[in-house]
Amino acid sequence: MRTDYIDYYLMHMLTDIAAWEKLVRLGIKEWVEKKKANGQIRSIGFSFHGNTEMFLKILDAYDWDFCQIQYNYMDEHTQAGRRGLKAAAERGIPVIIMEPLRGGKLVELLPESARKKISADLRHRTPAELAFRWLWDQPEVTCVLSGMNSLEMVKENVKSASEARAGEFTEEDFSLIASVKEEIHKTMKVGCTGCGYCMPCPKGIDIPAAFRCYNRMYTEQKSSGRHEYLQVTAFQKEMSLPEVCVKCKKCESHCPQHIEIGKELKKAEKALLPWYYKIGVKMIRLFKFW
Repeated sequence: MRTDYIDYYLMHMLTDIAAWEKLVRLGIKEWVEKKKANGQIRSIGFSFHGNTEMFLKILDAYDWDFCQIQYNYMDEHTQAGRRGLKAAAERGIPVIIMEPLRGGKLVELLPESARKKISADLRHRTPAELAFRWLWDQPEVTCVLSGMNSLEMVKENVKSASEARAGEFTEEDFSLIASVKEEIHKTMKVGCTGCGYCMPCPKGIDIPAAFRCYNRMYTEQKSSGRHEYLQVTAFQKEMSLPEVCVKCKKCESHCPQHIEIGKELKKAEKALLPWYYKIGVKMIRLFKFW
């Protein structure tokens, strides 16, 4: 690497506490302590793609120097979410944001109706600027990562970061974000809000995650939803696929949206997990020892 030390050493994609416990058994704590003691590593952290409860467990499992989460206005209440962001900040752990634009999807694949609402705003913000300013409005956000492939993107992002201030969002700003999200939600297959009242599932199915990824196939791209679902199924020890649903309907009795969850899960499974994906999941789980 041609460097004497690493400023930020990242353990990539800890999706559940079992993944961390596996690393502990392999001696990661002792290794990190040694590297930090001799100055080769300055800060140790992890990136995360599981749910909020798992994020909180990992936060409390070690004395982290920083963490990295997927967070944007569409993922406010999914993955680590706002709750996880605040929990990390309360513990004094800096939070790095990845996927602030969902891989550019909140710019390139916005429904035309959502794009028009942003264009009609008197402040003339671009979709990217609006998304970034939503993030910078939150004081718990330490750093935002953004993939940029043109000088214009660099200039726009630098301008947004330089001018934005935490707590500056107005009621009009929040209303605009809400209306944009509403337009995106109209393209979804299932009206799941991710509230989590359906959880826990007796069979271990992460119902909100299944519907989130299913919807993402239609609000963005099929590959986006399937890729995320592969992350939240194959890489978690205690994760069950929708196929194990026994139609007990316990979840349906708690759903504020009155979704026929059993019926919709079957559709979600068919879309998210074609046969070749199921083989991939089984192979990954076969060779991932917890």
